[in-house]
Amino acid sequence: MNITGEQKLLAILAHLAYLLGGLGFIIAPLVIFMLRKEDPFVYHHAKQALVAHLAILVVSVITSLLCMVLVGLLLVPVIGLLWLLLLITSIIAAVKAADGQFYEYPLIQRLVTKL
Repeated sequence: MNITGEQKLLAILAHLAYLLGGLGFIIAPLVIFMLRKEDPFVYHHAKQALVAHLAILVVSVITSLLCMVLVGLLLVPVIGLLWLLLLITSIIAAVKAADGQFYEYPLIQRLVTKL
């Protein structure tokens, strides 16, 4: 399979979309995911990134809500570690995409396969 520069760029953008700020980290991989369904390489990377970003968003929102009742304060370090894990794994995924390789985020494969 010959991976083009455009395919690599879109895959990298999907993984590093959190650098866009705001909800860009959800919107960018979602748009790429929806527009490039016919491209197995870009689709795979966008799908991985989208599920990883949505998972961290959901966990962050739940923790924020729990902070209102003080229980969530105990989870704040866990959220910090999860964001750090997302940062590290998305950089690894971007490097793999730049090399034309597929990558699967750890811990979320059941969610990814259901999508």
